[in-house]
Amino acid sequence: MKTVGKWLVAFGFFAFILWVILLANRGEVGQWFGFIRTLPYGDKLGHAVLFGGLALLFNWALAWRSMDSAGWLQWGTGLVATFALFEELSQAWNPNRTLDWWDLMADGVGFLVATLLAVWLKRGSAPAPESALR
Repeated sequence: MKTVGKWLVAFGFFAFILWVILLANRGEVGQWFGFIRTLPYGDKLGHAVLFGGLALLFNWALAWRSMDSAGWLQWGTGLVATFALFEELSQAWNPNRTLDWWDLMADGVGFLVATLLAVWLKRGSAPAPESALR
């Protein structure tokens, strides 16, 4: 997929997450996603999947670029983690939201899984060293 298409997918998913955050800030998220409450740890699972998925999509759009030579500090994960941290902390000032450190932990699990997948996908998509000789 071309770079523009990757960014459209990543920002489309980001727009979806912004919509969910807007609903939550207005106290309306239960109307749309009430089924999450029926799942054991559904809220935490949602945090891990949504923010981890967004991090993976941003890593993909950024062509698996990393901040370190080993490849473990992915730019996409860092950007999404910064956004998630500020979004979670902002809940302290919203009467419809609750600042929950377990949500941050769930986000962190999602970021860890996204980074592991990004590193694995990057290594799988890189040409083998001997292929340059042929």
